[in-house]
Amino acid sequence: MDSQSFTQAVAMIKRDFGAFIPETVLSIAICLLLLHDVLVKGATGRAAAALALVATVIAGIAVVHDVAPRNEELFGWMQDGRKLGMIRDDAFARFFKGFTLLGTLIAIPMTLSHKALQGRKMGEWYALLLGAALGMLVMASATHLLMFFMGVEFASMASYLLTSYIKRDMKGSEAGMKYAIYGSVASAAMIFGMSLLYGLCGGLHITDLAHALSATSTSSTALLVAGALVFAGFAYKMAAFPMHFWCPDVYEGAPTPFAAFLSVTSKAAGFAVFIRFLMAFAPGFKIEFGGGNASLDWRGLITIACVASMTLGNLGALLQDNVKRMLAYSSIAHAGYLLMGVVVLAPGAAPEQIRPLLFYFLAYMFMNLGAFYVVTALESREGVPSTIRSFAGIGRRSPVFGICMTLFLFSLIGIPPTAGFTGKWMLLNALIRQPQPMIWLAVVAGLNTAISAYYYFRLVRAMWLDKSSDDSPVVFARLATLMVVALAIPTIWMFIDSDRVIAFAGHFVLG
Repeated sequence: MDSQSFTQAVAMIKRDFGAFIPETVLSIAICLLLLHDVLVKGATGRAAAALALVATVIAGIAVVHDVAPRNEELFGWMQDGRKLGMIRDDAFARFFKGFTLLGTLIAIPMTLSHKALQGRKMGEWYALLLGAALGMLVMASATHLLMFFMGVEFASMASYLLTSYIKRDMKGSEAGMKYAIYGSVASAAMIFGMSLLYGLCGGLHITDLAHALSATSTSSTALLVAGALVFAGFAYKMAAFPMHFWCPDVYEGAPTPFAAFLSVTSKAAGFAVFIRFLMAFAPGFKIEFGGGNASLDWRGLITIACVASMTLGNLGALLQDNVKRMLAYSSIAHAGYLLMGVVVLAPGAAPEQIRPLLFYFLAYMFMNLGAFYVVTALESREGVPSTIRSFAGIGRRSPVFGICMTLFLFSLIGIPPTAGFTGKWMLLNALIRQPQPMIWLAVVAGLNTAISAYYYFRLVRAMWLDKSSDDSPVVFARLATLMVVALAIPTIWMFIDSDRVIAFAGHFVLG
């Protein structure tokens, strides 16, 4: 690189740094939290939570302060008159950054409500939580597969530690070990696939990949293998088939607030980079293999993952008595529903294409985090893992929690008047309104919704119809009650005023 190019690169980095403020704020907060327990005399979990909360709010303000992002590549180089970079500052990235930070904001008070994490120094916990969020922010804006991999690893390393954070918890230690093993396998598969793509295409920027593959022959078994291996990395973060196996054990063994955080933010970050990767390719892109006798397009691969995820997730949930494992399988099923929104996307996705997916993400955040918050509050009060039996009579003993949990479960099924109903209706409608309607996929989704109603209603029946050994009123902590109600309100409001939310979601198309 000559001196002029070096000077231009330095100037470009300085100019781009303004869009990296949210990540910088979180990085500084992580350092402060790691020092908090060591340097602050009488350090408490609440003080660390307050610091993490303030940092997350500041990062969120930095994300939304500019309503018109620059819509360009950052930290990159000039190539053929185009600026390519490692990340992109656009509305799509800002949606998923804001989504991740909002999930983090909800997870922090949920941690304060969790009995197993009370009465101890928590600086490390919140540093790891913000570290996981930082990795997910990088993933949301990554345009280079190496940057995506770095974001995945940063988030994953923090997640392994958070899963097994509570000492002498055998379930947590087992879950952390399984998570690390599954994550290592997924990372190894992905990095090997990326190395094959680099050898085939000469680069890892998604635009370079798309141009190279469109300009050359796509009849390659090696390309098929590379694509499948990279997809394994995406599927791991989305908790979708075929890399969904880690979910039930990790959700069951991890502290419930972190399982809740993982269920929405990790999935969203994985979807963000996967969609950005897919939209770089030309419409109808196919990989031919077997001497040109067979071919596979991305839509076909996504459809297979979609059907398998929702079916295996719902069938697995039918057999569960532990509520966290049931919600884990439910999370796998919802990855399948979300993939329906990816199936209908095409390069240069218009607002009407992206709206159903983003709307469902928002609905899923509130209903899933709400359900996990109720589980957290019940576990903290009872001191034992939540089973369906432990919910017996909660509707009568604590009407507020019973009503809110019923709303969350109805929304997860897709029953009106909840946001989940509107979200599923939009996804199914998008499938049917395709130029080539995918009615069969809509039918499969409908059948899976019917299956899911069975295990969700088991919990509803336990709350309102089953008798408990103690019929005295249940009093939950005020913070937990306020947060559960706060999450229930948008679950209904997004159904009542769905047009406003749909219009809002339409602003976050890919740049």
